[in-house]
Amino acid sequence: METNLQMGLRQQLKLTQAQIQKLEMLALSSQDLDMEIRKEEEKNPFLDVSYSSYSFDSTHTSLDSSIEYVDDDDAGKANWLERAIGERESLNAHVDKQIELLDVDEGVKNALFRLSSSLDENGFLPRDVESLFKPEEIKYLPEALKLIKTLDPTGIGASSVEESLKLQLKELHLAKEDEENISFMIDNLGMMKNGKTALIAKALRIDQEEADMLYSILKSLTPYPGEKFNTNWDSYVNPELTIKKNEEGLLEISDASENLPSVSLDPEYIKFEEDVKAAKDPKNKEALSYLKEYRQKAEDIIDAVNLRKATLHRLGLYLAEKQRAFFDEGPSKLVPDTQSSVAAQLDLSISTISRICSNKYVSTDWGVFPFSFFFSSSSGFAKDDENALSKNAVKEKIKEIIGKNDSGKALSDQKISDKLEEMGIKCARRTVAKYRKELEIDTSYTRES
Repeated sequence: METNLQMGLRQQLKLTQAQIQKLEMLALSSQDLDMEIRKEEEKNPFLDVSYSSYSFDSTHTSLDSSIEYVDDDDAGKANWLERAIGERESLNAHVDKQIELLDVDEGVKNALFRLSSSLDENGFLPRDVESLFKPEEIKYLPEALKLIKTLDPTGIGASSVEESLKLQLKELHLAKEDEENISFMIDNLGMMKNGKTALIAKALRIDQEEADMLYSILKSLTPYPGEKFNTNWDSYVNPELTIKKNEEGLLEISDASENLPSVSLDPEYIKFEEDVKAAKDPKNKEALSYLKEYRQKAEDIIDAVNLRKATLHRLGLYLAEKQRAFFDEGPSKLVPDTQSSVAAQLDLSISTISRICSNKYVSTDWGVFPFSFFFSSSSGFAKDDENALSKNAVKEKIKEIIGKNDSGKALSDQKISDKLEEMGIKCARRTVAKYRKELEIDTSYTRES
């Protein structure tokens, strides 16, 4: 056997440990990053961690005159559109405990347990609840349905947000006229975009002050009563960015950096290292090696944290400019965008954008959305680039078309495609069918309208 030795050149890209650490920290949520910093603090004497409120000293200017970057003093305060979900007692377990205490017929109690196990994460029951029961059990269903809607949390057992809100409204025992007016609001939530109640005041023939008062009562209700028991995630979901309009109509951007500790090099250990170096004692060689290693690690962590904060900040400004129509008018105005476009615009690698968007959320006036909501692989749907809409915006249009259909007959996917075409949106029947399924909307054969 003949053995030959050959020499050759080969290019190979390798990431340093510091680069790997930066990429890993980009992908961490604020909570996970906080834990990582605390863990590093315990083993690295050079790392000086301050747990006072971190102030992000922004050097970026507004993208336009209607965008501002502000400190958010109310970070962490959630309203009913901003749903914080955490690990705790499950909804089913909570409801089952209450059912156990009820003094009712055994058949009704069994039906209640069946309904409890069928509640979704929002606390809602499926519309075809009868299909859960055998023919001989159906007789217990009416009583069971009535009872489950009286259990805690108020609003469970409904089949829609509107029904849930009305169940909660009943529990407030308001004056009949107020209850009827708020019930009208619930049936016409679309008339109150951005909290503006002028249309409602006009429709109900009440003054603006009374409309605002009724709206404040409505906001105190919880459209998804079961979500606070959701155990699908093992940590709280706190938005990394908040992009909302203020009273003057300007977009304000804040981030979760306020809740993170600030990190820097410990001045005492810097001086200690300098003193050891100045001594020039050969016996200190091992000590100097140790100090150099941990100082470098601390500097790498500080760089990684600052890179993450700065990248999130830049991404927030980018979204505020690119998706201004969304922040003004809602999901149906979302324009198509891709992570590669963001990377090119911000002069960052696609991997950096991918990691900074991973498992992170943005709080807006229209709800809390994952970063992925703002990006898709599609170039958009429209007759021209100027009026292009994103995939998620088209899905909103499909929901809108189905919701506003008053013909008495459910629209087929082809009919929906035709209506989109009339709106200047090219979306094939198959694509409509795909998006309808993603929206969990039944086919025209099984839905009412």
